[in-house]
Amino acid sequence: MTDWDAIAKGWWDEQPHPDDPSGKLKIGEYATAVKLATMAKFGGHANAHEAGLFWDEFKATGMHPEEFEQTLDKLAPLSFTFHGRPPTMKEIAQLKDKQPHEQNKYFQDLPDKHYPSVTAGNMVKSLESAKPHAQEHLNRDPVKLEAAYLHHSGASPSDYYANLAAQSKQAEPTIPSEDGLHAQERGDPGGRGENAAGGQPPNK
Repeated sequence: MTDWDAIAKGWWDEQPHPDDPSGKLKIGEYATAVKLATMAKFGGHANAHEAGLFWDEFKATGMHPEEFEQTLDKLAPLSFTFHGRPPTMKEIAQLKDKQPHEQNKYFQDLPDKHYPSVTAGNMVKSLESAKPHAQEHLNRDPVKLEAAYLHHSGASPSDYYANLAAQSKQAEPTIPSEDGLHAQERGDPGGRGENAAGGQPPNK
């Protein structure tokens, strides 16, 4: 018996999806393409145009949708930790069959985006080791410039941030006390507008 419904569905699935302006995304591929493109986007729902562009790249990898999802779940935390971005399609295809330690090493060994003389792994390590000392002495997290210096110099994070705190205190301007400000407003910089015994100010 001929399954006309299956034949009709098969025909429709092969037709271009009307929402894809490129005309390359088929109706039968649309739902999967949008799902995977949304996953890879890491922010917001992928539209038809984005799904169409994504689908071309995805098909070039030769991966199955389930394989792509599983690989993305493994690589995304590493890529965001060391580079603050999602993994590229090329990286996903390249690393899909690698062991976890190889995937980890790949992202760690790439140069840091802002300080390429330091690997991403060493940058994260320097930032984390400096963090408690920056918080203790400066009440803030360390920045990459400081982490790069600590990595290249081999300086002690504790000593480094103690010195920064000392320099910061030395550079602070001297701020008059509240009483001093009031005295200046009265035109008496010496603070003698009222006598020590609490008597009446001059001219009163």
